[in-house]
Amino acid sequence: MPLAIETFALSLLIGAAEIMFGAVIERLWPARDDAARSLGFNLAYNAQASLIQAVLTPWSGALMTTAVNALGGGLITLPTTGWGLVIGVGAYFLAMDLGEYVFHRAQHAIPWLWSMHSLHHSDPAFNISTATRHFWFDVVIKTFSIYLLIGLVFKAGSPIVLIYGFITLYNYFTHMNVKVGFGRWSFVLNSPQYHRLHHSRLAEHYDVNFAALLPIFDLLSGTYLRPQAGEYPPTGLEDGQAPASLWRGGLWHAFIWPLHTWVRRTRVSRPGATPASAARQGVTADVDHGESVDVDAAPVG
Repeated sequence: MPLAIETFALSLLIGAAEIMFGAVIERLWPARDDAARSLGFNLAYNAQASLIQAVLTPWSGALMTTAVNALGGGLITLPTTGWGLVIGVGAYFLAMDLGEYVFHRAQHAIPWLWSMHSLHHSDPAFNISTATRHFWFDVVIKTFSIYLLIGLVFKAGSPIVLIYGFITLYNYFTHMNVKVGFGRWSFVLNSPQYHRLHHSRLAEHYDVNFAALLPIFDLLSGTYLRPQAGEYPPTGLEDGQAPASLWRGGLWHAFIWPLHTWVRRTRVSRPGATPASAARQGVTADVDHGESVDVDAAPVG
């Protein structure tokens, strides 16, 4: 257990360092000029959410390990030495990335999962710190679904898990507010431009580019959308809903985000679209980090 806590603390330090470095790059070469607006909020939320996860992660991980061991462990033992390590890392990486893709699709398709995941999509200023803006209970759900299933299939040694952990740091890069895309090769590897389309609030970008690292899963599933040259759309939810500002109880809103959403409306907005689309439906849209307007009285252009 102490080792798990130390590993978790180390991952937080590495993540914080990566965010600080990425924020400097974003400030120098931004794709859009609004990214810095949510940086402070995301860092404050992540700091507090990490305290909860620091308690939940070791316990949930221990319970998962117990469950896997009770069921006989992984069916396939992955090699961890020599060239076998390359094969082991490759197999584990593909399985985990597929698992992340399937879970991500479920987060958008199942209402109660979306009510949590929508916190991640509520950031109107997509930037490197958005990578940490996940509802605090997500990690537990993943542990007892995707990670448990993969644990039952593969018996992966510590070297494989450690290498995979470092590979996933790439996720910070894909959330950066920078003009980086891979053009015709965007189907090979995720990029900031590719993933920004997934966070876009424009209707033409609904339900596309779910991939964590490998867009091949999007390509095979029909959710692949190649970014166009210079395409860096605005991000956020269709109705502009987001936690209030940091000084107006925003952290509290984020911690009870699903409840807050259920109370506010009977449906949770999809990622994408604009407050204007909500206006055409005659509902109240939250804009500018928690401030709301009566869209029935707002002009629709």
